[in-house]
Amino acid sequence: MNRKAFFHLCANGAEVRNFILCSDDYAAAFNLIGVCAANTDVMVVSFSLEDSHPHILLYGTYEACVAFKNLYERLYLRHAASTRSHDDKLVFHCELYPIGDDGDYLRNVAVYTIIQATKDGKPVMPYDYPWCTGALYFRSGHYTPVWYFDTNGRILEPSPFSQLGAREQRAVLHTRGFSIPGSWLVCNGLILPENYIDKRIFESIYQTCNRFRVYLSSPKKREEEMLSRMSEYRGIALEDQEARKICGDVCKQLYGIRDPRRLKGEQRLELARELRHRYHLTFRQLSLLVRLPESEIRFFVR
Repeated sequence: MNRKAFFHLCANGAEVRNFILCSDDYAAAFNLIGVCAANTDVMVVSFSLEDSHPHILLYGTYEACVAFKNLYERLYLRHAASTRSHDDKLVFHCELYPIGDDGDYLRNVAVYTIIQATKDGKPVMPYDYPWCTGALYFRSGHYTPVWYFDTNGRILEPSPFSQLGAREQRAVLHTRGFSIPGSWLVCNGLILPENYIDKRIFESIYQTCNRFRVYLSSPKKREEEMLSRMSEYRGIALEDQEARKICGDVCKQLYGIRDPRRLKGEQRLELARELRHRYHLTFRQLSLLVRLPESEIRFFVR
């Protein structure tokens, strides 16, 4: 259970609503990834942000990656609550997908996390898109990352976080409850990804520039295979009434009663496993049906 592995954290764009509405939201979503990296035992390998949803590749234990996911959701929702009106109706929930030992699938996912803007039609390459980490990988010689330029094209000098004033620090963090190391560099109000991303992990996935170039093209077939695998892992969400009836029926078959609340913890987990096996229900729906935390369902049910 303590084995480290790669995980793909993302939100379903069809389910998320009003994730990013303005440039301040982009900066908050961007910087909070760094805040979460500093406060969990997880390595962020790559990421990109679209106005509809994020994509993040993580490396760590399952427990640590779940902690990162939960913290990121909580901090971003807190940011939105403090900066928006209640009419915006933000819906934001992430999924955590295990990559497994399939090297080809890992290479597909890794590149997918940095090409979102280009893939979605924006006239920008990954290494010039400011809301992703594409500028870090397979670069040779001296170069200036996109985050160092201001809106007029001037190159700014990064500053250590500890040298910023208290108000500037709060503006960078977008949260009051967590901080980052004082030595981390900040530029343009952004926590530079180079502080917490080890680009060697990303580059080791491809090993050579040429292999990275091949996967960067991301043919439609590879993308469809990856999305299909994500959809299969996510599961199926049934109507609540139908799901409750199915749960009651299976509970009755297994334990002679229809109410999962009368079961012990291990029995509830076994019921969740059976519902997942028979009907491939989503982890979130299983959590509601058997009355257990979703984090436990994700950990013990496959």
